[in-house]
Amino acid sequence: MSSNNFGQSNVINAVKHSSLPISSYNILAFLTQEEEDMPSMRRGKHILVLGASGRLGSQVVQQALDASYHVTILVRNDRSLPFSRRQLKDPNLVICVGSIFSRIDLDRVIEGQDAVINCLSPRTLWTSDIKLNSRAQRLINESMVKFDVKRLIIVRCHGTPTIDSFFTRLLSNKVYHDKKVQEKLIMENSEFLDWTIIRVGGLSNGKLTKKYLLLDNDEIVFKKVSRADVAHFILKEIGTGMWVKQAPLINGKV
Repeated sequence: MSSNNFGQSNVINAVKHSSLPISSYNILAFLTQEEEDMPSMRRGKHILVLGASGRLGSQVVQQALDASYHVTILVRNDRSLPFSRRQLKDPNLVICVGSIFSRIDLDRVIEGQDAVINCLSPRTLWTSDIKLNSRAQRLINESMVKFDVKRLIIVRCHGTPTIDSFFTRLLSNKVYHDKKVQEKLIMENSEFLDWTIIRVGGLSNGKLTKKYLLLDNDEIVFKKVSRADVAHFILKEIGTGMWVKQAPLINGKV
């Protein structure tokens, strides 16, 4: 733990993720015993964002911090994270270094959360782990059930590869198939998980507009939507729960 002179009440019960590396300025994000005894809605939402260093996950983190969520992220390393200096110093952000394939690491970051937002995706089609999503989801499910964390939101992108070749189509199909396996694993745990699977036709790096279409079927041509707008919907869904155990399609507005 850091030797910085923070108030004793802020660190006395800082046990949730203490065995994972954290930045000293994030100690304030741990809960005191008084906060532990408060209902989750009164003490604010605590969320875990997986895939936080990616372009979508980082949008979720940034908007969640702006909305005063308590955000935990699990990353492979804490160098070159896509956040501003102000965001990195935000006392509501806890940065944990570990692996999504480690049961111990997942247990430590999932315990005590109100929701898990899974934005994981292979960084490239040429990744050595095409089955990243299903492999990680099995462990995520087990940790969520273990600690009675029910709310889960994942994103599934229908997007097609930009390079049209036999090999990219083949690898893209394998990733898509693994996403389907991931969804099956989630739905098989419907007794324990309050899940929402957000389907996206295509993602862009556009600005936050808060204007998008939500549909409950595939009977429409997919239109790209900005990652900022998808992140906005994710956080809105955490608050409303209107799409629990559903798989809405989010489309950009014309």
